[in-house]
Amino acid sequence: MKQSVAEILSLRFQFEEIIQNLDIPENKRNGHINSLEWFKKYGNRKNRFRDGYKEAIDLCNKILQGAKNLS
Repeated sequence: MKQSVAEILSLRFQFEEIIQNLDIPENKRNGHINSLEWFKKYGNRKNRFRDGYKEAIDLCNKILQGAKNLS
């Protein structure tokens, strides 16, 4: 399903709020595409058992898929 830019930005906001409680490098605490790809690949290292990780990875995947479908 194709998402609007507004929907993707809303998901990005939710993602950025959730990752505040996760253990990730400060320079990866944003919703930029490179940071989302990093989180998808490496975010599980110290976070897979933390509250919010499952929701964060689901949001990350939705954002990346939505951004891919925009282009």
